[in-house]
Order: sequence, then structure tokens, then C-alpha cells
Amino acid sequence: MMVVVGAGGPSPGVGVRAFSPAPPWPPWFVHVSTSPMVVSAVLWLAVLLGGVGLAAGLVAARRGWRPRPRRLILGSVVAVVALMVIPPVGSNDLLVYVAAGRIAALGHSPYVMTPRQLTSSGDPIGTGTVFTYPDVPSPYGPVATGTEASASELGGTSVARTLFWLKVWDALAYLALVIALDRLVRSDAARRVRVHLLWSVNPLMLFEMMASGHNDVLAAAAGLSALLAMRRVDSRRALLAGILLGLAAAIKAPYVLFGAGLAWCARRSPRTLAALALGMAAALVPGYVLAGRAAISATTGIAGRAVGQSPWALPVLMLQKVLHWHASNARIDTLALIGSAVLAAVLLWRMPSGSRDLPAVRVALAASLALLVLSPQQQPWYAALIFPLLALFPASRLDWVAVALASATAVGELPVVFLTGLHPAWLAKSALTGELGIVLLCVTEAGFTLLWLCFTKDWRPVTGQSAPVQVVPGDFASSDTIRADYR
Repeated sequence: MMVVVGAGGPSPGVGVRAFSPAPPWPPWFVHVSTSPMVVSAVLWLAVLLGGVGLAAGLVAARRGWRPRPRRLILGSVVAVVALMVIPPVGSNDLLVYVAAGRIAALGHSPYVMTPRQLTSSGDPIGTGTVFTYPDVPSPYGPVATGTEASASELGGTSVARTLFWLKVWDALAYLALVIALDRLVRSDAARRVRVHLLWSVNPLMLFEMMASGHNDVLAAAAGLSALLAMRRVDSRRALLAGILLGLAAAIKAPYVLFGAGLAWCARRSPRTLAALALGMAAALVPGYVLAGRAAISATTGIAGRAVGQSPWALPVLMLQKVLHWHASNARIDTLALIGSAVLAAVLLWRMPSGSRDLPAVRVALAASLALLVLSPQQQPWYAALIFPLLALFPASRLDWVAVALASATAVGELPVVFLTGLHPAWLAKSALTGELGIVLLCVTEAGFTLLWLCFTKDWRPVTGQSAPVQVVPGDFASSDTIRADYR
């Protein structure tokens, strides 16, 4: 369904601004006049089926289902390639990357020059489409800007070719994670199925990372590589992990949270901590020095953005009504950071112990999940922060929180009302209700669910069996162990 919708070309229902094809180069599409209502319904159904299918696969895996890993890998490759050669679906952000890349390729700073200024200059890329945020500088780090500039150099003055090269980078990062995760756990059949379900053939991640083309997959690949580099703790590995972590943070700032897991592993050795910090500085500092001070302010804050679809909407409204307290976005950012720190501490105190061979994953997952739940702005592609980590974490009820959160935010984001001005009016209203209602409800429920699980410590996954499974924190149970527990 994702491929079919994408092959129908950019349209209001897809949430992507129109641009001209560049045959024989991808992305390949034909202009099809389809009702936005139909396209929106298909995308909603695709996301819902993806979420339900992922949940069903996780239940089946806990009941002993062991598909051949090669088939899952092949399915991932086919899906990634198919989504790579179509236009973006469900988000216009890839066109924002195109503008930033063109600005950088021309020798200007995308942290100063805006897409509107690019269009006003008469540049072919600037006049080749309409950008979502024409007056907003790039919010992505200097490494992300480097990937965008390289795609622009290869794509030249064609929006379509530049889009294609951006998707190529995403595909390489996505499949690199598939291979890395498979090799890491290939000796354990249960863990192998789990990592492929939660990443390789995860429909929600395929939709956000490949169909929509968000650059979060680049940061996720670098960030998880940093965690894997610290499987054994020594100064040399810490230096490499620091460099990889710096690259991840220089793509998207929130991935610096993976550093909490690395610091935890190195906490007993000042020398190792120093190597970690040195590696991170070596990757971060040069890029930001070259990009200038504007890059720091553009990439480290979310002040000024909407909070209507976040868990802070209702508390902020109550404070305004009852206490007449004006909650600026900067104040909400501060509250969110404080709340995230508190929730992360609670999760670290009460979560299962995780996998013994990957101690950094548990800490990074707690910090990332806390920020994801309490972020003032909820977007479905932010879930790339947690799914690669969750794939390496023992099965628990955290799985259902993650699947529900990612599914709800994806449904709430489709169709993109503020981009398209959808008709008929009831469709626009229903989409707005979905974004402000469904997402708010599900994100708030996810936060309360996490607190309840921490309070009860009942992390057992739902297995579909009448008898409960005795899960030992930190252990991945094999299918034989699971069947013995049932008996």
C-alpha cells in the first residue's frame, strides 16, 4: 500500500508538494488523480495494519515462531529498495532536506539562509517545488547537512534526483543496521527473530525511515554502532564509540542520549570516560565550528514549535485557565527536560535488567523512552530513537508501549492537514482531531502505563497463552524454555 500510494506521485493526500520527475532516474511515479480521502484512508490502513502485524509477530515469536532469518532479511531488502525508488510518502520533510542541501552546495549556510531566500534567488531547486517551512533555517546537525549537500551535488538542479540520493543514504543506513543486528545475535534464534521484527521488517520503521525518508535512520545507525562498539570496555573502544556518538548527535541532537549508556559502561574508569569524551568532541566540534554559532541554536532547541499534539497540551491549558500562567514554549521545553530526567530515573530504577552482554542498551533505552514520551512535540519518526534499542532488549510490555505510541503518532500525522488544506472539510477536521486527540490520548496513556509498570514491576510480555511466562530480567528465553514454562 505504501508503494502503490507513492507510485501515484506527490499529492495533497500523500502530504508531499509536487515536483517534476527526472526520467530515467528514480523516484519513479505516474501522476494519478486520486481523491485525498482515498489516499488518506489507504495510508491510515497501512499504518494500522503495520502496527497490528508487528504486535502479532511479537506475540507469535514469544510462542515459539521461528521464521527463517534469511527470509526476513530478504523481505527487508525488497521493502527498502521498493520504498527507495518512489517519492516520499506521508511527510514533506525530504524536500526540506533538498533545500538545505542545495543551500550548502552553493556555499551558503542552511542555518542562516532559508528556503524562501533560495526560491527568491531564482535557483532551479528553489523554484522547483514549494517548501513546508520556507522561513525556517535547517534544524539538523552539520553531519546531516553534509549528507544533504552530497545528495545535492549528485542530483544537480533536479529535485527528483536529489530526493533519490537522499533516499539512497537512508537505505544504506537502514540495511547496515539490519546486517549489524543480525550478526550480533545470529547464534540465538529467539533474539534473531526479535531484532528482525522490531527493525528489519518493522512496517512502522519502514514507513517513517524509507517511505517518508526521514534522516533519523542515519542518526540511529551511528548511535547504535556507538553502543555496540562498547560491548567490551577499554579506552580504544571508548574513543571509537565517542566518535560514532558524536556523528549521531551531529545528525540529530536527541541521539546524544545514547551517551548515557556509554557513560554508564565506562563509569569505573576515568581514562575510558576521557576517551569517550575525546572521541565525541572530535566528531562534534569541527562540524559546528565550520557551521558557525547559528548551527548550535538551530539544532539544539525546539522552542517556538507547536505543543498541541503533545502530553503537555492539557496541563498547559489548565495552568493558563486556573493560574493564568503564561507557558512559553521555552518554559515547556524546560519542564519537558525535567520531567524526562525524572521518568528516566524511575525507569532505570524499576525496568528489567536487560541483556547482560549489552549493558549500555538499558540505560540508553530508559533515557530515550522518557524523552520520547514527554517531548513537547510528538512525531512518529522520533520512534527511531527506541526501536533499535528495543530490538536488543528482552521481550516485555515495553514492546506494546512502543508499538502503540509509534502507531498512534503515525496515524495522527496522516494526512498532513497544515500542508495540504484537505477537502472535503470533514476530512480535514477528522485529521486534525486525530492529531490533537488520538495522539494526545495515546501519548498520555503511554506515560501513565510506564509509571504503572514501574510501580508493579509486571513487565511480562503478552504471549497469548493462558499460563503466565516467568521472565527472568536480562535473559532472552529460547523457544524451548518458553514451552517448558508453559508446561
